[in-house]
Amino acid sequence: MDFNLTPKQREVYERTGQLARRNFAPRAAAYDRDAVWPKENFDDFRANNLLTLTIAEERGGWGSGALGSDPLLYLLVIEQTARECLSTAQCIHIHSHGSHLLDRVGTPDQKRRILGAVVRDGALLNATGSEPGRTGRGVYNLLTKARRVEGGYIVNGRKNYATLGDAADWNIVFGVLEDAPGAQGHLGFAIPKGTPGFTVVEGSWEPLGMRGASSPDLVLEEVFVPDDLVIGTPGFFPRDRWQAKFHLGFAAQYLGGAQGLFDRLVEYLPKRGTAGDPYAQLRTGEIRIGIEATRWLIYRAAWLWTQGDPLEAELASILAKHKALENAVVALDKAAQILGSSAFAGGSDFSRLYRDLRVQTLHENPDRTAAILGQCHLGQPYDTTARL
Repeated sequence: MDFNLTPKQREVYERTGQLARRNFAPRAAAYDRDAVWPKENFDDFRANNLLTLTIAEERGGWGSGALGSDPLLYLLVIEQTARECLSTAQCIHIHSHGSHLLDRVGTPDQKRRILGAVVRDGALLNATGSEPGRTGRGVYNLLTKARRVEGGYIVNGRKNYATLGDAADWNIVFGVLEDAPGAQGHLGFAIPKGTPGFTVVEGSWEPLGMRGASSPDLVLEEVFVPDDLVIGTPGFFPRDRWQAKFHLGFAAQYLGGAQGLFDRLVEYLPKRGTAGDPYAQLRTGEIRIGIEATRWLIYRAAWLWTQGDPLEAELASILAKHKALENAVVALDKAAQILGSSAFAGGSDFSRLYRDLRVQTLHENPDRTAAILGQCHLGQPYDTTARL
């Protein structure tokens, strides 16, 4: 493994960092206040051709994503974005995963029609499996049902945490077939904006943190999806362990958020006059150590996706995500100890970043991810797609 970034990786890393510092950072407070998706930031992504990160090069993209030629590339964009605006990082993460899924399992016509619009026009995608009560029922026991009719399916259900759901030109929504429930009948449907019966629930996104990562509820009432907009075959998502291919996108957000916290910490403490305090020095050093350990676990896991053993890459991705989450929570606690309460006044960068990073780490269950690794090493059955 080469620890140096390639010229293309370095160029994208620096370009995104400049965008984040110059444009994303000044806008972050307004997105947080208004709980709206970061439209202007996506205009910047579009202008810099960063909406095609996980689309194959032969289709006009950068070739990143877990199954792409350069799995690390899009993670660098997520990481740099998260340093300044975690909400924007979550949004580009979701768009990139939706694009990568379609790039790998879509039909030739779907790739021309939908991914072609991403490349040509900067169209936005998302992918939503979550729905109320899913945690208790199990990840693939969905209440969103698809009924077979002539020429396609009628889909009914309610989804939640649909990041970019109100902005996406195409919502990829997952449900289950009525006659084959659970993992066996799990199936994706590409739904274009304006489809009859498909609505965004106004006022359904009002969280404590990650407010700019607009993720409203979606309602599907007798939505007709033609056969040519059905994604994959029944059961492909759990069977091919697609959820495991998205672990590193979350890890990159946790890493970037911790790095953003560190950036602000080393700027703030000297101004506060406490840079000489031995406890401030100790905590700052500990946070830095955690960030570096996390970064190289993520980068190594990304590299493993190119080495021909997907199961090893999945396990490494779980490990890296667990460490990134754990480190983010520890970094928040250590930073709070040396910042003092005045740093968290309403409207401050620290206040927003603290809320965003802590809320986003609640997206995962670290006990579950650690247990998966334990099951593997103890010779027990395990599932690399488990998240909650």
